[in-house]
Amino acid sequence: MALLLIKQYEDLHYPVPVPNPIEVIKLKMPDLGLKNKDLVGKVRSKGYVSALLNKRKPLTIELAMLFHKEKN
Repeated sequence: MALLLIKQYEDLHYPVPVPNPIEVIKLKMPDLGLKNKDLVGKVRSKGYVSALLNKRKPLTIELAMLFHKEKN
C-alpha cells in the first residue's frame, strides 16, 4: 500500500516525460558509432536524414523498426 502512495505522489509531483523518439535516436547514434551519413544508405537520402533528425519529417513505423534493428 505504501508503495502505491509513493508512486502516486511521484507521478503527481515528479512526472517523467515521454522521450521524443528523434532525440533518443540522436543520443544513441554516438553510442553505436553512427553518423548521419551512415543512415543515408538505410534512409532514402542525405536530405531526408537531415530533415528527419531536425524534426522536419516524421518518424515512420518502418524507420523506427529500422533504427531498432540497427541497435542490435
